[in-house]
Amino acid sequence: ERYSTLRALKAISRADVAVLVIDAVEGLTAQDAHVAGYVVEEGRGLVVAVNKWDLLEDKTDRTFDRYVTWIRSQAPFLDFAPVLSISAKTGQRVGRVLETAIDIWGERRKRVPTGELNRLLSAATERNLPPIVKGRRPKLFYATQAAVAPPTFVFFANDAASVHFSYRRYLENRLREAFGFDGTPLRLIFRDRSAVRLPRRDGSRSAGKGRAAAGARRPRGRPQ
Repeated sequence: ERYSTLRALKAISRADVAVLVIDAVEGLTAQDAHVAGYVVEEGRGLVVAVNKWDLLEDKTDRTFDRYVTWIRSQAPFLDFAPVLSISAKTGQRVGRVLETAIDIWGERRKRVPTGELNRLLSAATERNLPPIVKGRRPKLFYATQAAVAPPTFVFFANDAASVHFSYRRYLENRLREAFGFDGTPLRLIFRDRSAVRLPRRDGSRSAGKGRAAAGARRPRGRPQ
């Protein structure tokens, strides 16, 4: 069992989208949760495939929804991952696994224009202000998308460390509601605005280079 887990972790490190196969009869095991946690930590896309669905007896129209709810209660960090019921034996919905993985591949490479992102941030903060931490309410100024696969967003604040975890989660939910990102973890990074180095108004990048350029432009005259 340990060897199979190590092999799975190695495969995840090379993958872009992982498929977590769960035994429908056994349910989500501790080993399954461990592997899933590694997928999230590595920032990979994820599909949860519940295999042996054909073996469950007395299924109703609500069985699948209840099963998904149970999985999410056992592993809340997987709430972004689509869940499929399949049967490797009968072939039921097996093809859908690959289709979903391909969709997630595209979601991981989605980019949000900065203007749209900041309109969302403005609406989100108006709807729900960040909670006060140590007598001070943090203020979020603007945001930008820094990377894809996984989608990574940087938020600039007056005191990044005081942005509570619950509010970070709130912003992630707003991003997902507005732009999707199904099946992929999101990275939200919070930075102090004062830590950002702004370009100088004259466009020069350093004093040394400015002096060198000025020296190069100095007109030549006859030696005195």
